[in-house]
Order: sequence, then C-alpha cells, then structure tokens
Amino acid sequence: MEKIETVDVLIVGSGPSGTSTALHLVKSEPTWAKRIVIVDKAVHPREKLCGGGVTHMGSNILARLGLPFEVDHFTVKEVRLCYQDKSYSLYGDPILRIVRRDQFDHWLVQTAEKLGVRVRQGEAVKDIIAHDDYVEVKTEKATFHARVVVGADGSRSFLRRRLKWDDDSRVARLVEVLTPEDPRIQPEFRDGVAVFDFTYMTEGLQGYYWDFPSYVEGEPFMNRGLFDSRARPERPKADLKQTLRQSLAVRDRNLDDYKLKGHPIRWWSKDGRFAMPHILLVGDAAGADPLFGEGISFALGYGDVAAETIGDAFARQDFSFATYRERLLADPLFRQLDLRTRMARFTYLLKYPWLVRLGWRVAPTIARFTRWGDPNFNPTETPRFKLVDATQST
Repeated sequence: MEKIETVDVLIVGSGPSGTSTALHLVKSEPTWAKRIVIVDKAVHPREKLCGGGVTHMGSNILARLGLPFEVDHFTVKEVRLCYQDKSYSLYGDPILRIVRRDQFDHWLVQTAEKLGVRVRQGEAVKDIIAHDDYVEVKTEKATFHARVVVGADGSRSFLRRRLKWDDDSRVARLVEVLTPEDPRIQPEFRDGVAVFDFTYMTEGLQGYYWDFPSYVEGEPFMNRGLFDSRARPERPKADLKQTLRQSLAVRDRNLDDYKLKGHPIRWWSKDGRFAMPHILLVGDAAGADPLFGEGISFALGYGDVAAETIGDAFARQDFSFATYRERLLADPLFRQLDLRTRMARFTYLLKYPWLVRLGWRVAPTIARFTRWGDPNFNPTETPRFKLVDATQST
C-alpha cells in the first residue's frame, strides 16, 4: 500500500510566490518550517522566461524578510518610457534590479531550505482531489494529505486546470530574445537604463517593447522582448513575431540571429477567484500586472498575504479562506495592482495615434510631481528583522 504523507501546508511550485509564502510563514513562526513541503516538477536552477525586473516593491519585501539582495543583478537607475519620437524618464537609486530568473529563484529556494523547509524538486503533481477536511495531492513519487494547498504553479497552473477553476481570457503574451552586447558602447549598460517603448500601441500591441541590460553567466546580454497584455481581449491580436522583428531592426538587430522564446502571463482581476476551501492561489496562478507585466514583486507580495491568511486559518481552524480576497484587496501592494489593471484597460483601449500622443504629453507633467524625477531618490526600506537559519539554531 502506498504511504500517505500528512502535511499542514503543501506548496505546489517553487517560484517566487511559492517560496515567499513559505518564507513569510517561517518569519511569523520558525516552527512552520517543519510543517511545510514545497513540490515542483522543475529542478533548480532552471530556465525561466522573464524580463527579470525586480522593482523597489519586491526589494522592500525581501528587506522585510531580512534578506539582503545577494543574487547577481544589474542595477537600473533610469527607466526610459518611449513613444515614437517622444520619451521621458523615471529615476531611482535603484529604480529596479534586473535578475536572471534561474539564479533568483534558486537563491530563494536555497534560502527556504536553509531555514528547514523541505523542497522536493523534480516531482510533478499528477492529480489533486479536494475533500471536506483535506486536499489529496498525488505526485510522481508520493501521495500527500494536506490541510492547505497553495497553488503557486504559474500561468499554466495544473492546479487550476485539474480543479476546473474559473478560466477566462485574462492571459497576456510575452516573447523575448537575448542579444550579446559590448557594455562599453551600449548606452543602456553604461548608464544603467531600462527602456520601455510603447511605439507599437497604435498597431495593435497592447503593451510595449523592452530593452533590459543583463548578465548571463557573467557575459553581457540585452534582454529584448515584447509584452502584449491583451487587457482588451476583444481587440485583434498583434503579430508578436513581426512586431519584434521590426523593433529589433530599428536597433540594427536581426530576429533570425537569435533564439525566440514565448510564454503566457495570467493577469489580475479583483473579480477573479483566488481561493476555495483548503486551497488558495498565489503568483501568476492568481494574476499578475497587465499594465507592465511586472510579476516578481507581486509574486513576493502574494506570499506575505497568503502566509497571514494561512496562519489565521490554523489559529481559528477555519480553512474556508473566505477572507483571502478581502485581504488581498486591502493590501497596499494589491491596491496598486488593481489600479494598474484599471489603467491597462484604459491605456490599451487607445488606438488613435493623436490620442496616444496627447496622453504622452500629459504623462511627463504628472511624473514631475512625483519623487521619481529625482535621480537620487532611494525608494527602498531598511530591513526590519532577519530570518533565523535553521542549520545554525540550537
């Protein structure tokens, strides 16, 4: 007979949202480490398609967890927003950091393991069955009976599909290439600039082209790609490959010279379904930013709210998770996410060039009234506490 393992919290997925949930639980009470199991079909470090931008929101969450930003990254001090011949810049010291997701996710997993959290890599979930008092999860190697299951398995979430979760057209598209660069002559490397180019908005793209400086195994590469939010799914889809080809040609690059990769991103809606009894969703499985496609910072933020909700559920022995949506909507980070969703639905509705240009004239004026016009502005917070390494505790 197959052995059944009983666990308090089973987290499906070891990306930033899943590990953040575990780290926040351990932060609240170190004994949580022995009550959590994370399972993932991947083995770290694993390749992950992503622009890799971690804004001050994500950095602040890591700081509150007591985690210095140790993973290799490229520091960006200027974000340049462009439309045709117009542009304006936002500043910060830093305004964001560009990471490689294979390194960043691996670092978070290693941090969780050092704190005593069990992470079972290379173990895909094959089935999930919800019962009245627990959730049965079958993997390739074991069967778990979990009081709580956290769905952190991304935009293509197996958990969502298997449980026949509500599933609509809230899926954005992302394509990217990596181009080798000489950092001595490439201004984005030299000056620490990330570029968001919205020029193709009036040609059907509901998003932007990006240039992010980055390093891959120590070598300089530009991460170049397109984000198409599909915040207005009723409108025709842009031809992403052709649009990227045009964008690269403007920058003297030929798309055929590079390996093209693509990935969907599920975006946020406050009316979405985030939980059911004994099960809640975090990260891209629940919804990311449809305005800029920012995922990492919000994924880390989901972990904070999810951990608080789980702790409360065990304290009250009420696993309905009826308050999870309200907790998300009340959190400042997710109020920001809801605002971005509404902005995306408005912004990407615009299709007339004169109207977009009018908005582009107004936006810099608004930006000047914020602190993001100051190149010396440091938006990060001071860490408030540190996590305890279980391997060093007595």
